[in-house]
Amino acid sequence: MVSPDGTRRILHSKPLNLRATLRPLQVWGRDPALRLTPTEAAWAIRSPEGPVSLHIRATPGLVDAGAWGPGTTWALERLDDLVGLTDDTESFVTDHPLVRRLQREHAGIRLPRIHQVVRMLVPIVLEQLVTGTEAVRAYKHLERRVAEPAPGPMGLRLPPDPARLAGLPLEVYIACTALGKQGRTIKRLCARADRMEEAASMSFVAAARRLQALPGLGPWSAGSAMLRGLGFADAIILGDYHLPHVIANALAGEERATDARMVELLAPFKGHRGRVIRLIGAGFGGSRTRRGPRAPIRTWF
Repeated sequence: MVSPDGTRRILHSKPLNLRATLRPLQVWGRDPALRLTPTEAAWAIRSPEGPVSLHIRATPGLVDAGAWGPGTTWALERLDDLVGLTDDTESFVTDHPLVRRLQREHAGIRLPRIHQVVRMLVPIVLEQLVTGTEAVRAYKHLERRVAEPAPGPMGLRLPPDPARLAGLPLEVYIACTALGKQGRTIKRLCARADRMEEAASMSFVAAARRLQALPGLGPWSAGSAMLRGLGFADAIILGDYHLPHVIANALAGEERATDARMVELLAPFKGHRGRVIRLIGAGFGGSRTRRGPRAPIRTWF
């Protein structure tokens, strides 16, 4: 229940690692809208009721949060979803030795559901077809142009306003070092923001169809958003250069793999395939099999 002073306290009996749970929501670790410590999070969002900043503190069995801004009630009412307390980890039972060990060692990793589809997809689109360094650079340039200060005392900045992103000329995206294709996709995404946000309350299949119906959003982008921040435990990220190798190495000891092989290896975990991807990522970090050639970083200036 949200208190009149803009706070909420949740008592629970579930394992919760706040930083590990919310880390996939950060835009490459230096997100001006989200700061994380092992037990605290400061997060700024654009809710349907207006901008809001949240301060969250998690200790064993307790989550405390305070909020500032017109979206305070909206955000605090969804606090359980945000920190993953509504994630049904208890229904995942496996006899796979490695996954069972990872499940035990990383029991506090939960899948957040943030009800913010466009906020998840904009940085994901900027990751398409480029190196991580280029994606970070483009987002920073774009954020500096259009982001605004968030309410409250924490010095956060709101993520870019979808309406403003929809109206930016394509030349601005290119000036921010984004690809023209990325700029066009973001403009389409933000012009249809209301329709895209509906995916947060859809079933897994319906949400995947809704996201991928937008030109420029394929299985990789949709799967990334659905797993990182929309709470879909069965989401698989297809089309990633490294992920099939990481999953195959962990589950079968194979150095290289295709998407088809990854899907085959994850089949026994149907219903929780995305959760297994998160657990393997936590346990292995993905660095062991990165042997492919790096894409060249383009020079813009």
